[in-house]
Amino acid sequence: MQRRTGFLIFLIIAGIISLATAPHNASAALLGVNKVSLQYNDVLRNGYAENSVIVSSATEHNISVYYEARGDIKDWVRFEPAGQPVFVNKDHPQKIKIIVEPPADTRVDNYNGTIVLSTGPLGDVKGNVGASVVVAFELKVNVNITDTQILSCTAGGFNIKDAEIQKNIPFTATISNNGNVRIKPEFLFRIYDANQTKLIKEIRTTYPQEFLPTTQNTINSQLTNDLEPGQYWVYASVPACSGSESLVTFSVLEKGGISDSGELIRIENNAWALTNETISIKAYFKNNGDRTVTAQFKGVISKDGKIVQILNSDKIDVAPGQSTPIEMFYQPDFTGQYKITGRVYYNNKLTFEKGSVLNVNTNGAPEQKPTDYSSWILVAIIIILGVLIGLIIRKLKRRKRRAPKRKYLKHRKTNKY
Repeated sequence: MQRRTGFLIFLIIAGIISLATAPHNASAALLGVNKVSLQYNDVLRNGYAENSVIVSSATEHNISVYYEARGDIKDWVRFEPAGQPVFVNKDHPQKIKIIVEPPADTRVDNYNGTIVLSTGPLGDVKGNVGASVVVAFELKVNVNITDTQILSCTAGGFNIKDAEIQKNIPFTATISNNGNVRIKPEFLFRIYDANQTKLIKEIRTTYPQEFLPTTQNTINSQLTNDLEPGQYWVYASVPACSGSESLVTFSVLEKGGISDSGELIRIENNAWALTNETISIKAYFKNNGDRTVTAQFKGVISKDGKIVQILNSDKIDVAPGQSTPIEMFYQPDFTGQYKITGRVYYNNKLTFEKGSVLNVNTNGAPEQKPTDYSSWILVAIIIILGVLIGLIIRKLKRRKRRAPKRKYLKHRKTNKY
């Protein structure tokens, strides 16, 4: 028994020494995985669902990583990339996609399994003593199988680029399929004039590619262009995806025309002011284009839903890449809250509308709400009652102490006479 114990201690010490001297030892591997479990909800039989993990390492050298599925779901799982191993180091993490595809005869139920991510052997063997260490992570997996079809998606990231007359108009969008059925999204574009007052036309187009459940894709497509030169505003949406509508703008250019791009960053003014005080209002405009533009702010100041002042700034030239304030002034006549809204006009184009708020009163400070003294009055009453009760108790005690003495004095007086 002692001989076995001594031999075991020898092996442990030898292993530690070998790991300490190995150039690629386990302590240096520091393999990391960004998730501890994977959940797949409402997956259809013969359906599709995917998830992913990020595998990383703190080492400078490459660490090989292998992966496999175990448990009830092992035959349904495939990985991307399919080829193994993948290699990671501190500058090169790897994304591993884990795809679940239950067969058509799968029973509706919950299924559990694991995904094991493991490194190749770490450590070197030297002489007759060595160590071979493997670092592994086990991710718990749950798959819920259903027969209910769910259509759910979100759309966003709409962007429509400028185009020359009679050339197709490029657009991009991002679609996330959050349901468990495949979708082929139909896009709706409602195109308005430069002032956003007149509907020019509606365009419906269906993207030819189907999107698998639980996937997110970026679409790059084009719209046919029969529009006249000028700026247009578009309400873009995917009707099947709730809450997907976005407002974007683009321009149709003359042949060889230069595309101008500008942005109203913010409207800036003091939050509080006095009546009849001169207020500075600054609209910060940035020229994102490649040439100098002439910019002018146009807007309104309103109070209680009524316009009280129209704002028209001086025109200024803004160089490419420059951000500059366009300053205006205003004197409020009455107390209350004012709303400032407007846009910047530049080279026959309009920015998105922005706004700010101005609060006006007679002393320039926020109006104070009336102080509620009821709680303080209640506390004062309690204190006064406490003092009165204390005085009454004290007085009663004094009377009680004096009562025998008075009786004695009375008795003495009676005897005297």
